[in-house]
Amino acid sequence: MKVSGAVLSFPKTYNKMSKPVKASVWFMVGSFLQKGISFLTIPIFTRLLSTEEYGIVSVYTAWSSILVIFATLNLSGGVYNRGLLKYEENKFTASLQGLSTVFAISLLLIYLIFHNSFYEFTKLSHTLMLTMLICFIFLPGINFWYVGQRFKFEYKNVITVSIFSTILTTVVTIAAVYFSENRGFMNILAMTIMPALIAVPFYLKNFLKGKRFFDKEIWKYALVFNLPLVPHYLSNLVLSQSDRIMINNLAGSSYAAIYSVAYSVAMIMIILCDSINASLTPWRYQKLEQKEYKEIGDASQKILILIGSIIVLFNIFAPEIIRLFTPPSYHEAIWVIPPIILSVYFIFLYSFFSNVEFYFMKTKFMMLASVAAAALNILLNYIFIPIYGYLAAGYTTLFCYVIFTIAHFGFMKKVCKENIGDSQIYDMKKILLITLAICFLTAASTLLYNLIMVKFILLAIILILIVVMRNKITNVIRKVVGKREKEY
Repeated sequence: MKVSGAVLSFPKTYNKMSKPVKASVWFMVGSFLQKGISFLTIPIFTRLLSTEEYGIVSVYTAWSSILVIFATLNLSGGVYNRGLLKYEENKFTASLQGLSTVFAISLLLIYLIFHNSFYEFTKLSHTLMLTMLICFIFLPGINFWYVGQRFKFEYKNVITVSIFSTILTTVVTIAAVYFSENRGFMNILAMTIMPALIAVPFYLKNFLKGKRFFDKEIWKYALVFNLPLVPHYLSNLVLSQSDRIMINNLAGSSYAAIYSVAYSVAMIMIILCDSINASLTPWRYQKLEQKEYKEIGDASQKILILIGSIIVLFNIFAPEIIRLFTPPSYHEAIWVIPPIILSVYFIFLYSFFSNVEFYFMKTKFMMLASVAAAALNILLNYIFIPIYGYLAAGYTTLFCYVIFTIAHFGFMKKVCKENIGDSQIYDMKKILLITLAICFLTAASTLLYNLIMVKFILLAIILILIVVMRNKITNVIRKVVGKREKEY
């Protein structure tokens, strides 16, 4: 009766939610669906493409993620959200899109002049580079629209367009790969051109509604706000993407493919952590505003234990997950999973500290930490990949995220001292103990990789514990989501 009562009460609870809270829930669901579709295509592409072809695709994706920052300055990010509070939406959108277009065309012209140098650096063909850079012109069109709709909590529009776009791009890409002999090349072309074609109507609509391309005040505002953040954006991308590029150059595209598969499989944990953090961040800001620091620390510890437990469980079943999603040629990727999955844990942990830095608007510290960690990652990869092979990249990345997290903790401590005195937000002794336990259990769980019966007995025990502790788990979730609902 309790279960059926809960199910029956759900529609009433949902209807009582305010529009912002409904939007938050649906944006999280949409993110899971959108990225989940990409995750579920891993078995298809790993079977259609050779390891060398898959490696080329992953390296192209890595370069695209880095070059798009130069082409767009990430103008559809934080600066656009802030600017919507200051300027009229249509005028502001068109002006920022105009600025983004100037940067994208400038990068295209630079490439046309120095294309030989670009090839030496990226190893990407002229056709692929031209396609990428031309598509960068139009992609911000739909990104501005997404952010604008999110800003107004129009979740139905965002969910519909994003899911349609993902499904259409996926279907066309699979068809292009299946019916082509040059499969890696067609994979890249389809996954690049389709999102750009979908973005073109939004790109044109933004200019037609805003009726402008250049606005001196808006361009100045955007450049002053975003240029200092470019090193931060780039460094974060280098930290997450440079491994594949360096493995490709130092060890070969086949090894880059195996490494990329491990990253793709870990995507499900990244989606989970991103979604939880997206819900947790506004709640943290509210609690910081109300100076309820102990409540932040208590809830964060419990959520950290939950995420850490899921990460350990995920690592235990890494061999089964890899075998389910990939053919035998990719199976050695299981040995890259432990450092990658622990990197996800530290990314989640460092957000605890960076949220506080963002709240007190001390972003220069973030830039310093990001640049230092990215530079260290490149140096360590350059030293250790030739010696120990592509597996070294997973551990150098993990080491850099550990340093990154420690740096953010130090900066957060400095920020807190300047703004809230001796008050403590997090109990660092407990967080350190939790972190050491998660690292030890993740490392130890690799010993269970070939002990299938032991793993399933352990899974049964964990599920029983979840059932027994379900009230504590739901109380933490209600505390976060419930407080946010009251806020509105």
